[in-house]
Amino acid sequence: MDTVFNNNTETKIVHSFKPHIQHHWFLYAISSFSILLAFTKFGVNTITGLSILSISSFLIVYCILSVYTTKYVITHQGILVRKGPFSRKFKELTYGDINNISVRQGRMQKRLKIGNLVINTNQFNRIFRGIKNPHKIKELINKEKSSAYERRTLLRKIL
Repeated sequence: MDTVFNNNTETKIVHSFKPHIQHHWFLYAISSFSILLAFTKFGVNTITGLSILSISSFLIVYCILSVYTTKYVITHQGILVRKGPFSRKFKELTYGDINNISVRQGRMQKRLKIGNLVINTNQFNRIFRGIKNPHKIKELINKEKSSAYERRTLLRKIL
């Protein structure tokens, strides 16, 4: 079992997962079409073609970087989230704050076997987009949430 350090404390990792790159299939299709359009219709010698090419390329690179640098970690205490290419620290979502967990899948997401995991709290909703096997992740989070509740109640009885 791996460990992660968050706020100078050591935490045991139960499961770690990332968004799947296939979640952004529509963005890749539109960007590829834009790049093709920039080369064939406008050419890269014109300002329009160069603008389309650079914006599409920037979107693809940013999307790939954000997928590969986003990480979700399930621990015994809660869920740690690090999203995007510019974040360095994990943000913690404790099990006591979680009210509801649901899975949303569109038609294409069902075909790709990915989905969005929506976690509701009192303050906000956190959406984990493009998760592979979202129903299994939901079950794992619910299992860890109930285990954490059992540990808290046992500790209260002891004290």
